[in-house]
Amino acid sequence: MLVFGVSLIVNSDGALRLIATLNRWVSMRAATKPLEIVRDTQPLVQRYRYWFAAIFIVGGGFALYGLLLQFNAAAMIRIMGLMGWPGDVSYLLVDSLRMLLIVGNALAVVAGILLALFPGQVAELEARVGGWVSVRKATRGADDMKVKLDPLVAICPRAIGVTVILIGLALIGTFGLMAQRVL
Repeated sequence: MLVFGVSLIVNSDGALRLIATLNRWVSMRAATKPLEIVRDTQPLVQRYRYWFAAIFIVGGGFALYGLLLQFNAAAMIRIMGLMGWPGDVSYLLVDSLRMLLIVGNALAVVAGILLALFPGQVAELEARVGGWVSVRKATRGADDMKVKLDPLVAICPRAIGVTVILIGLALIGTFGLMAQRVL
């Protein structure tokens, strides 16, 4: 960051050429195309439904056992590094995450039971709510190249260079102060 700021001050034309060279648009559409292929897993799930049901029930039950009977909020606060937070806030956050996990695992147990005992209803529900949603269609145009700052940098590169240097020095100072607190 500091080197770029200095290059804007000392050699503005070279820095602007470098910016123009680096500003290339790369489309994510080609990279995400394989992710958009519809894959129907219903035959596989129906064929091995008892195995899937057993995994859901046993896994969800094991997690529920740990979350309901073996959970230690103080240890979790230490693990998550929340000791510096006010006690009520850290306990509220940890307890909220615990409740979210309890609900999710209870739903996994229910899904396992439904898959084992009512496969027809599960298949019908999956057919009703399992429609494909294309992320590529929903985000069309989101990866268009936007270079709104480049014309401003071209107008006054030296002033922008000084600003970049000052911001870089402020970041270095801030990180230095934070490193002293951590170490």
